[in-house]
Amino acid sequence: MYVTYALASNRWSSPYLITVALVVAAFLPYYTKISEWFERYGVLNTGKMFIGKFIRFVWQYGFNMAILYMLLKGNIIKSEDLDIIGGLFGAVALTTFSSQGMQYLAISLANRDYGNHYKNVTFALGSNVIISALASMGIVWIQYVFIVMGVVLGFIGSLYSLITDVMCIVAPKGGIGVFFGTFNPVHKTHMLIIQRFIEERKLTKVYIHPTVVPRMHGKLLHNGIIRIAKMENGIRIYERTEKADAHIDYFPTGNKFYEVENRLAMLKASVDDWDMNDQVEVVYYPNEYEADGFYAVINKIKEMHPGERIHGLHGSDHGGMLVRAIYDESIGVWPYAIVRKDNVSATAIRAGAKNMTSATVTKIIEILKDSYIKKENEHIEINGVTYVYSNSRLLSLEKHENLSRTS
Repeated sequence: MYVTYALASNRWSSPYLITVALVVAAFLPYYTKISEWFERYGVLNTGKMFIGKFIRFVWQYGFNMAILYMLLKGNIIKSEDLDIIGGLFGAVALTTFSSQGMQYLAISLANRDYGNHYKNVTFALGSNVIISALASMGIVWIQYVFIVMGVVLGFIGSLYSLITDVMCIVAPKGGIGVFFGTFNPVHKTHMLIIQRFIEERKLTKVYIHPTVVPRMHGKLLHNGIIRIAKMENGIRIYERTEKADAHIDYFPTGNKFYEVENRLAMLKASVDDWDMNDQVEVVYYPNEYEADGFYAVINKIKEMHPGERIHGLHGSDHGGMLVRAIYDESIGVWPYAIVRKDNVSATAIRAGAKNMTSATVTKIIEILKDSYIKKENEHIEINGVTYVYSNSRLLSLEKHENLSRTS
């Protein structure tokens, strides 16, 4: 920011420019955190992605307005140079729309293994600073590029979510449902919202697929930024390493995860306990998930049901927001948002809360506890399915690939 504006204005010693650059440099990590908090707050309480993005936009618009106003006051830029891009208010709006869109694209690319999540976002923010600075300095052709960028990226980063929010409301009935998440562990509210999902959308079947190792964590483990501190009660507990960035939240959904085999066993048991085997199927496609995450799982389900309408269930918490982004990017998925208002949560269950899971899931949680008397390679029967306990995991002993059995 400093170099771009200084080169264009030739005012290297301006106290306004120096102050703005230092404030932005110091505040940028918190700016990102605050932006994410506003967006999550909006979605959590409404289930509407556009509301979250709008609240985020308002916050970022205010911040960008303060920065641009200081540059105007310090004569780093001139008000007449902003005329083509809508004056001060228009310039700030374009800057904010462009920033949101570029960050959205950066994260989407990272989700598909193009670059790194944090480096992509940093590159997007830096690029937007340079382009908006050059546009604010009155370079006409860049201003026209900036207008197009603001409109296009504003649609991608913000307005497209309004369209998908409307799709939630006007979605046609019938078809196949999908429900993705960590299910860490599955609880009663998960099952209740699946029932509601089936009834309201008139679905013939719902496929549930849990994360394997969350893709973000897999990359961080590979790069030595986080590590598995210990295994406890069938749960892997992550911690940061010395390579971790203090400003980055590597565990937005918690740092404790039941091993995927255990979560699958609990999911299948819960579906059985709720007598939903005819309508709900727990699937596990580790190869597809490893290749392209839930995008690949959706494509596989589409192949299994050619021509069928696909509906995507998600909650309003942070994990639900991540899943919704995948639905929105997968053409042809009709989202179905549920606003979580009860106190039932996987976090509470992992902390020891009772009566939040079905009877068999509660039994599995007890079996996985380190204090439960069991032996390595011991065979354990759960709801007619035989598992072998090995290395803190419940592994299926069916004919099919371990734990690829469907309910």
